[in-house]
Amino acid sequence: MTLAAAPSIAVASATGIDARVVLAGPGARSIAFVLDWMIRSALTLAYLLIVSFLVLGNLELQTTPDNELLFDLVGYVPAAIIYFLYHVILEPLMGGRTPGKRMIGLRILTLEGVIPGVGALLIRNVFRLIDSMPVFYMVGLLFVIFGRRHSRIGDLAAGTVLAVERAPFLEKIRPRDAPMHEARHRALALGKRHGSEVADALASVDDYRSAAHAVASGGNEYLEAAYADLHDAVHRPARRNWLDIWSMFRDRVPVAMHGMRVHLLAVSLLFVCATVTGWWLVYTYPDLIAMFAQEPLIATVERGELWTDGLLNVVPSSILSLRILTNNIVVSLFAFCSGIIFGIGTLYLIGLNGVSLGAIFALTQQHELHGRLFDFIVAHGCVELSCICLSGAAGAYVGEALVRPGTLTRAEAFRRATAEATPVLVVVVLLLLVCGFIEGYVSPDPEIPRWARITIGVGYWLFMVSLLRGYVFGRSRGGEPIST
Repeated sequence: MTLAAAPSIAVASATGIDARVVLAGPGARSIAFVLDWMIRSALTLAYLLIVSFLVLGNLELQTTPDNELLFDLVGYVPAAIIYFLYHVILEPLMGGRTPGKRMIGLRILTLEGVIPGVGALLIRNVFRLIDSMPVFYMVGLLFVIFGRRHSRIGDLAAGTVLAVERAPFLEKIRPRDAPMHEARHRALALGKRHGSEVADALASVDDYRSAAHAVASGGNEYLEAAYADLHDAVHRPARRNWLDIWSMFRDRVPVAMHGMRVHLLAVSLLFVCATVTGWWLVYTYPDLIAMFAQEPLIATVERGELWTDGLLNVVPSSILSLRILTNNIVVSLFAFCSGIIFGIGTLYLIGLNGVSLGAIFALTQQHELHGRLFDFIVAHGCVELSCICLSGAAGAYVGEALVRPGTLTRAEAFRRATAEATPVLVVVVLLLLVCGFIEGYVSPDPEIPRWARITIGVGYWLFMVSLLRGYVFGRSRGGEPIST
């Protein structure tokens, strides 16, 4: 298939001449993904081998009790960041590209034909959790193959497409249109500089108008490609990262919480009811605990001990915090992303977590250990359980948008609901960072009294409420939520 015959979208512009964005097909997307996978795997392995040689003195990753903790912190943790956050970090830094996409000549663009902001790229990568299921990105691949725009679920949520960068390719195989070639490169250079002169920006606008006139007069494919690049350079919004972050916490999070208030209430009630149900089932029918807990945990409680006893003697606090943090974030992200199944997946996860928690409390109460379990949970649990409900509310919000899109199409309703709910998810992840620290250092420490644990748990929960209401970043206490 030639570039001229490839699937494309028409992007409306102020000149009245649509810019044509050519979309990447399943083959190009797959090759770019495989290249990126090979690169991030090689980077991860190379980093581990270098750190292993410097810290352990060998290339076999063999640790000893003396250096195991150090290697976990400086070896495995950064390696996991390199592998799992490869796309999240590189796509914003490289303007919608990764090394694999750049080699194939692909770039992420919005439906308006411009490079997406950090928020859209973050949404796109969060939904990799669903696209990658069950194995080998089967869900995402099916959407790419059969979707009209070859978009996976992450693209649908973020309002993005994977486009072919035609102009560099056409420059190599066809004679250049010299004026348009120079205009395109001036505009691209302008987009990479900060503090550019106003005259340079106005010159790019003039180039954009000239390109529109040339395309309208029957320009060739290179002129169309250059016009699309000029469209991106001229229409790309200014990035004010720190101001955008401040505005997100001060304005967008409270607005999202106001819009999700009914969903949060419903999910919280579901969680409470599920917890009570789990407690009643196990307390009334003790044998049912086998459905919710593993045999070693049950045996430990039956001996009159908590599985958390002596935890710090087995696992260092830093490693324990990291494991807990990773698990909590994954659960929260799944609760949010499961909203794609019309909210059913979200409600299932919330209900399952509630029933399991109630069942564990019933088991410990039967053996008079519920007070000690409360002591372990209260410092981190107030916020951690709230974060699960917040993620569930965000997922239910997305699910309702799919069930009841109103006057919008389902795709538009899905995209809008995801964009509105994502700031809350960002806050949830940040709150869970501190929860992981508390659960690793405070909760398992038997020397910390109950009153201190309750103070930490309630105090952190009140901070969470203030953060979600926007008060921490200066929102007026008497003001109404800002409409979007």
